[in-house]
This record gives sequence, structure tokens and C-alpha cells, in this order.
Amino acid sequence: MSTSTYPTKTLFNRDGVSVTATILTNESSAAASKSSDIEHDGLILTLYLHRHSEKNVINPIMIELLVEALDVIEGHDLCTATNNKSLIITGVSPGDDGGTQQQQHGKFFSNGLDLQWFTTSEPSSRPLMIENFCSKVLARILTLPMRTIAAIQGHCIGAGLFIALACDYRIMRTQRGFVQWPEARLGMRLTKGFAELSKAKVLDHAVLREGVLTAKKYTPEEALKVGIVDSTSTIGSLYRDSFACAVDGLPEKMGLEHFDPKAFCEVKMEMFTDAYRALRFGKVGDLPHSRI
Repeated sequence: MSTSTYPTKTLFNRDGVSVTATILTNESSAAASKSSDIEHDGLILTLYLHRHSEKNVINPIMIELLVEALDVIEGHDLCTATNNKSLIITGVSPGDDGGTQQQQHGKFFSNGLDLQWFTTSEPSSRPLMIENFCSKVLARILTLPMRTIAAIQGHCIGAGLFIALACDYRIMRTQRGFVQWPEARLGMRLTKGFAELSKAKVLDHAVLREGVLTAKKYTPEEALKVGIVDSTSTIGSLYRDSFACAVDGLPEKMGLEHFDPKAFCEVKMEMFTDAYRALRFGKVGDLPHSRI
């Protein structure tokens, strides 16, 4: 499926985080950009993480940007006007098409928590940062009322892996990059939210045992084999394949004639109850053996 056939509108762009909406319509780009109520067959939203100089690490600034982006995804007029939409999250710059620019600047989907921020920040601020990331970002992505796809074009470490796991589907580029739970290497706990999310999305206990307890770095091929990701694509096809998955997940495409976004959100909460509760309400100070 060619993504360039359809007009694309930028809904948000600040400090290396952007949201675009590709409008599935036969109208011209000019006509689509002037109207939010143009007739179309759905929206494919893309959340771009392109703070490349910082490797898309998670810190208070990135969390603030992600919250703003999610507000746009759920609240922009173009988005609220239809329930027929899907979301792709990827770690490249808007406009990258798998060519040289993407290969140069898309090395990291996300390199995880900002360890430099951790070592220089006030100790009392660290738990709040993790709790905000869990409750305001991950819990929200986990239960968005639309299909969500992580298009993993590079290294996907720790908190970056948790963003990908919060999505419904994960597609990873071949040949380059790895996914990892790095906590054992860093001497850190998972925290309840990260642990429950991992258990909800990686169903093979042997894979969790290996991944979490050994901090193994999984290549794209290994991640596919053990079920951490759903499929792999070449870098040139990654976004196109993710776009096709997003189109296939549009409610109208699936024939969900009575689709209700509130009910869809609640279905996800019901499917991933322990993960949602731990992310949304858990505290870093909760004891590892405490009840959710």
C-alpha cells in the first residue's frame, strides 16, 4: 500500500515529537488541509519520536511532550470527528521514507529511561517521573480506543520497549537494532507497572525469565521467534507494512458496524486489567510482593 497517495496533515510538532494524520480520501491534499469534516475512509495517525540527539530517552520533558501528543490524538477536531482511525508510533522523523535520512537519524526507537537525568536529578523526583510515565503515557497508550502499532525501526530498550509493549501490535525492522529489558544489568527493579505490562504482552514465561533475568539483547529475528514482536520488515518497508496493519485495523475495514470507542477502551482494560491497574495507579514505592 502506498502511503504517499493520501494527503497528510500535521496536528502537532514540538521539540522532536510530532503527530500527523494521513487522511484516506480521494480529495487533494489542499482540500484535505482546509477542512476537518472532509469525507474520508479513515485516519491513520502517526506519533513520531524524533529527539534523535537524545536517543528518544524518557525524561520529564519527553513525558510532557508525549502527554501533549496523546491529547492531540484524542482531542483534535479531525480525530474526534471519526471513530475510524488507527495509530502508528515510530522513532523516526516525519517524512522519512526508509532512505538514507531514516537510517542516519532513526537508530533508536527509544533508549529507555534517561540515566543521565536519573544520576543528576533530585532523588525525590525520580519516583514521580516513573509514575507519570506509567500513568499518563503507558496506561493511556495501552487503552487507546483504536488499533495501535509500534513500528520499531531501531534499538528498543527498557522504557522504549514498554511503549512498544503498550501497543496492540509490534513490527520491527530486520537486520539492525535490538530489544531489551536492561534492569538486571542496571541493578534496577522493574516496578509493578513495567512488570505487569511485560507479563500481559509476553505470554511465554520462559521468554520473560530469559529476557528479564538475563537482560538479553534480542535481535529482530530473535524477538520475532519468541513472540516479543509480531512481524519484521526491511527498513524500506517498515512504515508501509505498519500502515497496512493500521488500515486493516480500522473499525469499518473490520466490519465492526456498532463500534463504540468507549467500549473498545474498556475491553482493553478488561483484557489487560492487572497491567492497566499497575500502570495507572501503582507507585514506585509499592513493595515487589504487594497486591496490585
